[in-house]
Amino acid sequence: MIDYVDPIPHLVDFFSSRIEINVYGNSFPLTHVLPALLVKNAGGNGFTRVQLICRAEVDFEAMNGLIQAMNLLERDAWQIHSLRVIWCERESNPFPTVDQDTKKPEAWCYMRLEHAEA
Repeated sequence: MIDYVDPIPHLVDFFSSRIEINVYGNSFPLTHVLPALLVKNAGGNGFTRVQLICRAEVDFEAMNGLIQAMNLLERDAWQIHSLRVIWCERESNPFPTVDQDTKKPEAWCYMRLEHAEA
């Protein structure tokens, strides 16, 4: 049996070394610099459902940041250190919205990450 591993710290490291925006795990800090990407666990059994949320000053920047992160993860998930990734794919198309607390534009999607440690 393989022990469960929280993939969020590994995903934050993965994105932080590959994209030019701030990356956070599980929640945005109260004072965060935009644009910013949030990576959080959204469930799954035998796999990890990851929610990616990109927040920016302008709606198209949020969408562009999300699409960049989404494509990067789908293409290069096998390079995530300390996870044995089997498969990664989008579970939803990117969706634009506005954060209710900050009133800033954001875009989000769900990704399915299948890894041996799930």
